[in-house]
Amino acid sequence: MLCGLMASLAVIAQSFTAKPGVTTCPVSNGYYEYLPQGYNNNPTEKFPLIVFIPGIGELGNGTTNLSTVLRHGPANLINAGSWPTSFTVGGQNFKFIVITPQFTTNPWSGHINTMLDYIITNYKVDIDRIYLSGFSLGGGAVWAYAGENATYSNRVAAIVPGAGAWSPNATFCQNMAATDLPILALHNNYDNVVPVSNTNYFVDNTNTVNGTPIAQKIIYFGISGHDLTHGFSLNLNQYGYSGFADQNVYNWMLKHKRNNASPLPVHFTGFTASKQGSRTLLKWSTANEINNQGFEVLRSQDALHWLPLGFVNSTGMQSGSYSFVDVQPFSGKNYYKLRQVDIDGKSSFTEIKMIDFGKQGYLIPLNPARSDLKINTDINLSNTKLKIYNTQGQLVKTTLLNGSGQVTTDVHELPPGIYAGEIMENDKKQVIRFLKQ
Repeated sequence: MLCGLMASLAVIAQSFTAKPGVTTCPVSNGYYEYLPQGYNNNPTEKFPLIVFIPGIGELGNGTTNLSTVLRHGPANLINAGSWPTSFTVGGQNFKFIVITPQFTTNPWSGHINTMLDYIITNYKVDIDRIYLSGFSLGGGAVWAYAGENATYSNRVAAIVPGAGAWSPNATFCQNMAATDLPILALHNNYDNVVPVSNTNYFVDNTNTVNGTPIAQKIIYFGISGHDLTHGFSLNLNQYGYSGFADQNVYNWMLKHKRNNASPLPVHFTGFTASKQGSRTLLKWSTANEINNQGFEVLRSQDALHWLPLGFVNSTGMQSGSYSFVDVQPFSGKNYYKLRQVDIDGKSSFTEIKMIDFGKQGYLIPLNPARSDLKINTDINLSNTKLKIYNTQGQLVKTTLLNGSGQVTTDVHELPPGIYAGEIMENDKKQVIRFLKQ
């Protein structure tokens, strides 16, 4: 009788509910929802959010096989009844919302962003405490989302990718470093499915770019195989590893937060780089400038080591249009980014732009492409036709390109694979090849 009473109290205190057939993005039709104790008590209270993306073995239709997502991560602990009602960090108690989605296929970053939109709209989420985690395919999706661009990276307070199945990508490291994203990556040293070198690359190179150790890793040297149940347990200091002060990844997450609930000091509405003879012209525009001192212009030859070129003061208005000319660019590749500086000294970075003075009339696709195909070029494209062919030589898409520096076109509808793009400019045909993931 006592056991029955305790079980009833547990149900009242917190809920764990399957949501089959609920579409949160184009490639997810179901998920598990965990709501903490007291979720409905105060209509204005907000809660930290964990979104955990499962592995390839847990892909499914979101209905009949939805329960497979309970194999890993927080959902495994919740389903087993071992998930705490709260976590205490810095003398403060926190209670998580936990969402564990099932995907029909490998999600791209735009899918995950759409899912976050759905969750924030439908749940009482503290947008300063959104944490993204995952295992295997899901761990790779975490790397890809956080590394896609600064907007996505800034949206999450911290990430915990486990055995992330994504090949090393320098651009991801640059974007994560630019936003000072806290990272805790987990991997077995003798993983026979996803090599530990993936995790080592992302962590080490993100720290190299940033200059300070924002990324951490826990490598289980005594464990083989492709499983991280121990890594997502409530006690990381076991299985041959010890010394992790936060005890588990959930306590570690709560030590980190963003300030997304506060208005951003500057919202960039555009940033371009283009050739002007032997010089580089940088142009950018802003909206909603608040306490903005100005912009430091940075240049690099390798996108890793940066030096300042100059500083452009804010107009002092709510919005502005700015430009800067690099009068002596390097003879080869030149990478540019801006560091926006607040009056109080805080700063943030833009995405990176590249101009190549070693080539004339170049078109360089940035691989891999996901929702968008990005092409670096010194050509001023104006309604230039891009024809995309699959490996069978079939024309699968035709679109128009406009602009210079870096141009973008939507390819989200293309299935994963290798494609060739044919571009005709000034009676000259160029062919680019790119990988769609």
